[in-house]
Amino acid sequence: MGEPFHHFYCPVLFLDDEAELCKAHIVNAVFAGSTRWTVQRKDVDNFYGHVFESDFVDIRHRGHRPDDVLADLELSKRLRPQVVVDGRRIEHYVVAEGPVPNQYSPFVVDGRSGPVRLALKIDPTETMALEDANWQILVEKDLRIPALVSLLKAAHLTMFDMLGYRYALSPGGHLLGREVLGEFFLTNAGRSKPDVLASARDYFRNLVHAVRPVLDGASTLRGTAADRMVYMCRTRSVNWGMIVLIRTAVSLHAVLVPVFQDAVGAQLFGDFLSGPDERIEAHLTKYEGDRWLAAKEPTVLAWPKVDVGYPGA
Repeated sequence: MGEPFHHFYCPVLFLDDEAELCKAHIVNAVFAGSTRWTVQRKDVDNFYGHVFESDFVDIRHRGHRPDDVLADLELSKRLRPQVVVDGRRIEHYVVAEGPVPNQYSPFVVDGRSGPVRLALKIDPTETMALEDANWQILVEKDLRIPALVSLLKAAHLTMFDMLGYRYALSPGGHLLGREVLGEFFLTNAGRSKPDVLASARDYFRNLVHAVRPVLDGASTLRGTAADRMVYMCRTRSVNWGMIVLIRTAVSLHAVLVPVFQDAVGAQLFGDFLSGPDERIEAHLTKYEGDRWLAAKEPTVLAWPKVDVGYPGA
């Protein structure tokens, strides 16, 4: 509202009690261009940041060459590249200087920035015997759960930043905020990260089709937090959802957020997530603070429900 406040009603927990607050970035600050923030409870923001966003931010490293990952100590620590020989994984470490112990095998990878020296934890005679084998450097990290949860939270905060409590206190805002994100926090706060991630796989399964990557070449929009552009989903003159676009550096993600005021809209939202339909008719819409400017004709958006990289798909 542009004025100092004395109470903060959390749009995730739906509580107004004594709690430390913080300036929470809508999209994690490590992503280039992420500058918008909103007030949030620090315990909620830290929980989702520690468990999910701390891994999701590694999506910005997608496309790095394996030798670049090997040569960068920080990237190696986060992405854990592996040396694989005929499907067998060989433990290794980077040798900055000095000799390789006799019981290990020296190995050099010709990287873009120069050679990278490794010590393979196998006997040199065994390495020689594998000279004609299929050698690979494998870099992989499963970001599906961190991506799904982080993007749902970012979309919720985007809507709260844009519309305030008109959204947060609406039936759709209550569903995504209190019933999904808030309940998960209350149930899992204080547990270990592995336990929380394991719990998230089943907990968020019903929302797996709410998040989709936007294909390269279709990403001319800057993200809703920056340009206030969304896609409004309407069926039979009933608003049931809004597609919020989340920009993470060079990647763009679409999040289908529940936006409804009655049981009909709620039914349409649930039916789409659980049903077989892989197309959405939606109007590209710009929010200008006091009005919505929507395209007259809807756009038909492909919304595949298989092989898109999020868990359960």
